[in-house]
Amino acid sequence: MLIAAAAVGLLVFVGLQFRPATAVAKKQASLIEGIERRSASRIQRLLSEEYSDRWEFTDEEIVEAVVDVGSQFMALVVTAEDQTLEINEDGIAVVTAKLIVSGKPVGPAGQEATKRVNQLKSPFTFTWKKDSFLPTSWRLVKIDNPDLPGELYGYEPGDIGRAMRGE
Repeated sequence: MLIAAAAVGLLVFVGLQFRPATAVAKKQASLIEGIERRSASRIQRLLSEEYSDRWEFTDEEIVEAVVDVGSQFMALVVTAEDQTLEINEDGIAVVTAKLIVSGKPVGPAGQEATKRVNQLKSPFTFTWKKDSFLPTSWRLVKIDNPDLPGELYGYEPGDIGRAMRGE
């Protein structure tokens, strides 16, 4: 009897962990942690090959851009406030959250990034898509914030790193 109850409890626990809302929330938390750690490999694992955004960055370019800006911090903390999650029946999940950046910027680029992100009025939207029947197959297909400039004034992913190396 005790073994049967434990088995049922375990099945319920595992079932709850594979719910779409739980799986996407875990992926979103992992993305934020990857940004804070400036971990290109962690961020890349979460992205879909179909990633696209209004700056026309590919999945590899957005990873390079995030790590590039993150390199301007000795310590980086990204806090998601007022986070919401909506999932539709087509396997699309949209997480909206106001991001607050803090930490220890090492130069003017880090200070400017902190100031700009923290002054944004609109929340960021993270669009996730389920790639297969597997409950953990959610991948990020888009990041956006309508208050961010559409024009990056010549910035290309990796420019900050190249400038730091004197290239």
